[in-house]
Amino acid sequence: MSFAVSGETYDRFMGRYSQELAPVFADFGGIAAGQRVLDVGCGSGVLTEELAQRVGAGNVAGADPSPMLQAAVERVPEADLKQASAESLPWPDDSFDAALAQLVVHFMSEPPKGVAEMARVTRSGGVVAACTWDFAGGGMQLLSTFWRTVRALDSSAPAEDSPFGDREQLGALWRECGLADVETEPLEVSSRYEDFDQLWESFRGGVGPAGQYLLSLPAKKQDAVRAEYRSRIGDPEGSFTLEARAWAVRGRVR
Repeated sequence: MSFAVSGETYDRFMGRYSQELAPVFADFGGIAAGQRVLDVGCGSGVLTEELAQRVGAGNVAGADPSPMLQAAVERVPEADLKQASAESLPWPDDSFDAALAQLVVHFMSEPPKGVAEMARVTRSGGVVAACTWDFAGGGMQLLSTFWRTVRALDSSAPAEDSPFGDREQLGALWRECGLADVETEPLEVSSRYEDFDQLWESFRGGVGPAGQYLLSLPAKKQDAVRAEYRSRIGDPEGSFTLEARAWAVRGRVR
């Protein structure tokens, strides 16, 4: 999946949720002063910034293959940020006390290889952690409503899904990659919109599978999706809030 969008465009769509998720996820990963930490799939740098506030920007590194990396560089200029995929991290073995991946595992081209790389660059006893939206349970309201909407209008439409949007499957991946003391927990966040137009314009930025699918439709079909989506979230007038749940997993390098 390509994320050939600006950091600003990403932040309007998913970054608003990432902003709320980052401190909760960093707590789950046990990130504290004195550690050196890697942000895998750092994107526009939302989690990178949270990590820098905890351990200092000079103790944070990040990798992302997309153009969004530039936004991360602008956000945390003192961090060690490199254009690279999760499956090929450009750091030596045992470089970090923890490696975190926020909303990234389900976009990795080879998740087992990506997790193995995170473990490789993390010292023995260090933490490898990730979180993904609850695709299996429909816990991410923004996205689950969108895909229910498009499939109601076109049963042949795709759906955004991943086996790692399921608590058990995410934990199994960590164990299969040889990590010890594997634990999973739900992380609950939300985002408030000033009005429906603010939400809908964020889809029109073309971010991720949902945004790209929407922009692939002709204008009349986009309008139909918009009307149905609005109806499904209660036809809001004025501000409203959408809820989101992520599954988080952590384990220790043996």
